[in-house]
Amino acid sequence: MKSKQPMIVLVLMILIVALAATSQANEFRRTFLLEAGGRYEVSVRIKTDLQDAPTLASVYIHNEHGQYLRSTQLSRSLAGPNQWQHISTIVTAPPGAQKATVVFTAAEGVQMEWDEFNIRRVELDLADEELIRKGLVYTGLIVDARGLNLQRGMSPKVYSESGQLVYAGVAVSYGFLQEAGIASYGQELTPDLLRRIQPDDTIKVSPLVVNALKIDGTTESSVIISDADAQSILDALNTYDFLAHYSVVFLID
Repeated sequence: MKSKQPMIVLVLMILIVALAATSQANEFRRTFLLEAGGRYEVSVRIKTDLQDAPTLASVYIHNEHGQYLRSTQLSRSLAGPNQWQHISTIVTAPPGAQKATVVFTAAEGVQMEWDEFNIRRVELDLADEELIRKGLVYTGLIVDARGLNLQRGMSPKVYSESGQLVYAGVAVSYGFLQEAGIASYGQELTPDLLRRIQPDDTIKVSPLVVNALKIDGTTESSVIISDADAQSILDALNTYDFLAHYSVVFLID
């Protein structure tokens, strides 16, 4: 859901590499500072020498002592060959976060060219904050995988039909993994299960429900959803990044 009010954007840093000085490799990496609780959009303009080349955008977040906190990943295919395309991902800095490293990676053997790397802090306007408080935005993701024999897993993933990685249960702290896990499981949406996707007691629970089309992975703990549902998830994250808080529930048999 997107607010009709304009989003207030505070530009923290913009690094632009001139077209005449673009760089080439199969990996692009930058480290930047951030503030705990802040939301950042990280983007870069990329082209490759291969049609529909798969790329992976990963953001690794650390505290002031360099201790790893968590990561966010987004996988997609680039148009091409040799067509410029913007790739971006949204990062929400958890408590204690001080810096992040963003890595855009192409498949082995694929040459990647980039420029126009941007980092900007994104602030919600008052209208968006009010929408969250009134429960008019999604606070979490419900994946209905009943009837597919989905298995519980430590690192379940959600993919789109076209192969885009929408959610990856990776890089959580050991303590959080042991205490809460990166997703919850249940047969029905009980009040206890819904609390998984409630940010706090003052915010109404508003789940985005999608249906799993089939299971995926050797452990049969990951799912594939439709491209339309994947896009709905990504659109919802523009207002509130519930995936950054691991607000995910799988309904299973």
